[in-house]
Amino acid sequence: MYWFRKQLLMCTASHCMQKGANQVAGRLRMELKRKGMDHEILANTCDSIEICDLGPNIVVLPDNIIYRNVQMKDIPKIIRSLQEGGEPVESLMLTPDSEDEVNRRNLFHEATVEDAIPTEEFMSLVERYGLDQEWVDEQARRGFIAHKERDGQPIVTVTSKARARYGIPLLTT
Repeated sequence: MYWFRKQLLMCTASHCMQKGANQVAGRLRMELKRKGMDHEILANTCDSIEICDLGPNIVVLPDNIIYRNVQMKDIPKIIRSLQEGGEPVESLMLTPDSEDEVNRRNLFHEATVEDAIPTEEFMSLVERYGLDQEWVDEQARRGFIAHKERDGQPIVTVTSKARARYGIPLLTT
């Protein structure tokens, strides 16, 4: 077994792939090799880390850093951050206090005041938080929301998966 100083998990799920994740992962691996860092940093692709709407994403372990929206131009900064004593790339980091994460958490909290929300109201929240239909589609595809119908009206429910992620109490049946 090989022992590495750090491990990178690079999301290559379909949504991240559409945003260039394969190219980012390939170039990052190549740069690690060029810098002689490939023997100390393991760079693996993975299916998803469930934030593909912010992708391409890279998780750095054991540092518990998530880099989001990584582009080819960001690779030199990431390489520097991975070198011994390198500082994280703050502009790429996703933290619980990042504006995009706070917006999503607040949206999900507002959408769970009741057990379901009319689709029109949900879409108003989405717009207010600066998100779009593509984001909604990704959340449904990833199982964070479900589109349903109640009394002939379209509704959105926030799933237990999203509730658990954002600290929203689970519904009891």
